Amino acid sequence: MFFDRFREAVSRLPDGLVRTGPPATAEALAATESVVGPLPAILRSFLQSFDGVDLFHETVLIAGVGPHAPRTLTALNPTPGPELVFAEAPGADRFALRADGAVLRLRAGDDENEPERWMAGSGFERWLEALVAHERVLYGPDGEFSPDAFEPDGAEILPLAALRQAERALKLDPDAAELHHERAVALRRLGRQSDSRQAFTRAAALDPENPWTWFDLGRAALADGVTAAGEALEAFERAARLQRGPESARLWIWAARAAQLLAAPERQASCRGEALALVPDLAQSLRRARDAAAAEDDPDALAEAEALLAALEEPITSARKRLPVLGGDAPRSPAPASSAPPPSERSPGARTTTAARRKRTDET
Repeated sequence: MFFDRFREAVSRLPDGLVRTGPPATAEALAATESVVGPLPAILRSFLQSFDGVDLFHETVLIAGVGPHAPRTLTALNPTPGPELVFAEAPGADRFALRADGAVLRLRAGDDENEPERWMAGSGFERWLEALVAHERVLYGPDGEFSPDAFEPDGAEILPLAALRQAERALKLDPDAAELHHERAVALRRLGRQSDSRQAFTRAAALDPENPWTWFDLGRAALADGVTAAGEALEAFERAARLQRGPESARLWIWAARAAQLLAAPERQASCRGEALALVPDLAQSLRRARDAAAAEDDPDALAEAEALLAALEEPITSARKRLPVLGGDAPRSPAPASSAPPPSERSPGARTTTAARRKRTDET
């Protein structure tokens, strides 16, 4: 395999945006395989052409095997595991090859939570080509960031630019679940709720073991009100069953909220019970979130916290009330132990590009 499309794309880029290493030696490949085990054929072929790659100023570093690689496979895989980690991004996110050849993004968690696992590409070569197309959108012909791609403060990518990134990348890897999720977030930011919900549905179908694809699909359905509350409930329940540990309590209470909107008292009681079994003081955490939103004069976060509290605390009845609908662009409720939104709320492209931009600024 010669990765001709990747070579052609790199040749068209301004100098310095993609830095490739020389071909790996047979000796370096053999030494690495003695530590990490046999390399997947496609990765081995790639390293025989490029022993490590720095993509867009460390937006992603693909590991190699020799002394000049930006990272080494042995450093990323100190012990053999079920999946081979082959690249990393700012913020400690890593990329791994799954047994079926798909590329996973392992989004770094905190000390209490395992990394989130996102299906970032349907195969290594397609993932690589899509990544180059995705990041290229942010740069002008001089190799500098295009100001038209960012918010005025430079902290976030504009929704139209984010949509363009996702759609250009999807042309090269149409089965990449994370790209469909990214497209859905951009469409939601643009107010295209129906299209956004369809994109979240596609992401969930492609990455069905990821709880956060189902969670975001549930939020998108919930934004459409009572007519989609059943779909939201199913999505939230599936997310909660997939998520491990106390974090799933927050997902169960979103399910209880959907059941309340649907006027399904048995389902609401069941979801509520699941949440409280995991985090008995969940109501106290939600009250703190409500009080913080009130203190910060954040009406969307306040309405969300109050609605989730109602799903947890109000007497369960089959009578449907006039309940406010949540979802869309409203901020997510804080996790029971933290006020930070889950990583799935943030575009991975926006996060890594911001890190790269800081690096470029420091260097100049």
